[in-house]
Amino acid sequence: MKLSPSSPSERLSAIDILRGLAVFGIFLVNILYMSTTSVFYERNGVVPEGETELDGSLKHMIELIFSGKMYPVLAFLFGAGFYYLMSRAERKGVRVRRFFLKRMSILFLIGAAHMLLFYGGDILRTYAILGCLLLLFYRRRDKTILTWAVSILALFLLSFSLSFLTPASDLDASREANYAIAEREAAEATEAYRSGHYGEWMSFHIDEEVLPALAMEQITYPGVFGMMLLGFYCGRVDLFSRVKELAPRLRAIRDITGSASVLITGLLALIRFGNWEAGAYEAAVTQWLIYGCGIIVSLFYMTSLLLALQLPSVQKLLGPFRLVGRMTLTNYLLQSAISIAVFAGFGLFGTLAVWQVLAYCSIVIALEILFSVWWMSRFAYGPAEWLWRRWTYGKLGNDKAAATASKEVNA
Repeated sequence: MKLSPSSPSERLSAIDILRGLAVFGIFLVNILYMSTTSVFYERNGVVPEGETELDGSLKHMIELIFSGKMYPVLAFLFGAGFYYLMSRAERKGVRVRRFFLKRMSILFLIGAAHMLLFYGGDILRTYAILGCLLLLFYRRRDKTILTWAVSILALFLLSFSLSFLTPASDLDASREANYAIAEREAAEATEAYRSGHYGEWMSFHIDEEVLPALAMEQITYPGVFGMMLLGFYCGRVDLFSRVKELAPRLRAIRDITGSASVLITGLLALIRFGNWEAGAYEAAVTQWLIYGCGIIVSLFYMTSLLLALQLPSVQKLLGPFRLVGRMTLTNYLLQSAISIAVFAGFGLFGTLAVWQVLAYCSIVIALEILFSVWWMSRFAYGPAEWLWRRWTYGKLGNDKAAATASKEVNA
């Protein structure tokens, strides 16, 4: 039996537009780690000295708008996509668990290669690992899924409060030592990135970027998985096809999360722009506001956009991002490959002001939009998406049912 897509122009278009916007938001955050020494100060809980006022302000604005808010959006959309993919595959007689586990295994390998060769902050492996856990909830009731999602997200938010249990005297004592560590790591990074020798850069990249990232990434797992479950639940209740019907509830969520977002962003702005001194707990407060409360801001972004997309003018304005969203994997990988080539290959790491880095970022984003529009006018899938499908179905025989189910969801 041939399945007809359920409101693809409404449901899938909204998902793809959200994906397209989120992948660019992630790029705006990642680019500071690929082009400057910011990551070494951030992970040591200190702020670099000697920045110009403009550079500091631009970094803070990116932090206020994008940091900690984009990965929850992609995790939510991943969960929704999981439901659509699995339900269609199951209706076509596919062995869904085997099918999905292989799909996640391939994604994990792509992410591992991305992390090793380009960027230590890869998110693909995390989504692949936690995506497999979604199978545990595939047969669960909607209420059970929602309860787990909300509980996990609440615990994730509360977990950041543990930092406040550390005595202030201990935090003050470690701040100076952490700053010295950050300075050393930043100097080593600058030397490795500007050396022009791939082997030297790779050695530094593995020791100081990949391994620390592997040691710290588990902190984000509850937030990512909670958002995946929430997206899965919203897929189950077919939220994306029922936006008009559910508009009153979505407006209520938008208003509540919007009010909270103003408070969260306002507090963070007070700290970052020097109007409020949080003392020894400043690093803990900012981490809580950015990464813990970032989930609340991401919900505000998504509900606002879903409601706005009911307007034809907004759909037309954001139309190109739908094609970017259909090539999310390709665009995500290209961002890292191009940026490492520019900042490591040409030795530009740490040499550009933040406004220049953002100008570069804007050029890459514009080119990716043009490339996505051009490519999708000629092909059904992005290059990386095509390889992912090819590798997934290569050893499942001629599993046309699985391939068709995936095509209908990702088209």
